[in-house]
Order: sequence, then structure tokens, then C-alpha cells
Amino acid sequence: MALHRRADDRAEKSTVPVTEMRAPSRLPQDASGEYLLGSDPGEVIQISLQDRELGGYISKRGDAESDQGTPLTFFFTHTNLDGARLGFATQQVHGIWYSFEGTIERGMGKTRAEEGYYLLQGTLMKYDVAGGRSERRRVSLKQSRQG
Repeated sequence: MALHRRADDRAEKSTVPVTEMRAPSRLPQDASGEYLLGSDPGEVIQISLQDRELGGYISKRGDAESDQGTPLTFFFTHTNLDGARLGFATQQVHGIWYSFEGTIERGMGKTRAEEGYYLLQGTLMKYDVAGGRSERRRVSLKQSRQG
């Protein structure tokens, strides 16, 4: 898969994502929140669903030699809603950016106070512009506890 060229970081930092609506969203209205990327509680995908808008960011620790362990935030720059599906692409930080296509489904948590009440499921892509490679990963991410 070829990498897509991304705009300069400085230009994207002030960009507010505009959601492309292909079909009215059928995602749960209360599904906004943090979805856990791994065992580190600081590594999350924050989803914000309001009316016809999707916003958010990915928060991760850097894994390159130059930013090892440094908290990084990848804000959404492009988003889309299509019925029960959602997608986003993030800004580029240190030559890395992400995209996601998938859905939000009801999980095993019995209440919103339990981890996993909702699951963010789909394909998460990581693009390394400097390294000229991409990494595809199927994910089923639990929503963190609410409240």
C-alpha cells in the first residue's frame, strides 16, 4: 500500500475536522469517550460524537528514538460518518499519522461505569512517512470506565 502525502504539521494544527456525512449516523449517541489502545492508561483514542460531527484524537507515547516515551497527541483532521460506520485521519506528528475505519458496538460491560460498555472495532492504520511504510491492525478497543 502506498503512503498518502500529508500536509505540513504547522498547517494542520489549526485545522478543525469537518465531518463528511454520507448517511445519517446510527452510532450510539452516548458512545463518546476514551477507547483504550493498550495497557498504558495514557494511550487512548478519544471519540467525540455530537449531532452530525465526529471529533477526537489519539494519545500515545512516542516509540521512535527521538521521542521515546514522550506523550504525543494526534488530533483528527478528517472525519466521516456513514450510518453505523465512522472513520478518521489524524494530523502528522514526527512523521507519523493514523487512520481508522470501523464502527462502535455494544460491549460486555453491564453499565457505563464498567470498562468495555462500548467497543471501537475496525482497522487502525499507522503511517510512517519518514520510514516509507504503513502498518495495518484490526482492533477491538474497550471504552474506558465512565463516571
